[in-house]
Amino acid sequence: MSLEPAELLRRLSVSLRSDIGPAVGDEYARTQAFMASVILERVSRQLALGPQHEADELVDMTELCDALEEVLADAPVEVLDAFTEARSRATVASLGALIERLYAWGGTEPKVVRALGLIRPVLRRDIDRKMAVAG
Repeated sequence: MSLEPAELLRRLSVSLRSDIGPAVGDEYARTQAFMASVILERVSRQLALGPQHEADELVDMTELCDALEEVLADAPVEVLDAFTEARSRATVASLGALIERLYAWGGTEPKVVRALGLIRPVLRRDIDRKMAVAG
């Protein structure tokens, strides 16, 4: 029977936390065993959730960019350049430059308010995905 990498790391983490760590006499080494357990647990979650999170991010970014295309149709060239970059990279991390350009365009401009209103839920879902990995 072969274990998936995420499950193998999770089991190693449990062993370090419940069996190995408590059996180590040296305080520093015991602390290191517990810390290794925490790291393995996080890497395990990252491996397990990563593919679905990447797919969810791509869906979020595709839907967002489709919605922003109409809103930003007549935006300044700086905003359009940042939007084009975000669309081509299709990652939430690429939204930073677009957000900066939107605020530079004018935070009370109705199209900016609409664009930011579309972006915020995508950022929230990205944070939620990161928190699922962090545990």
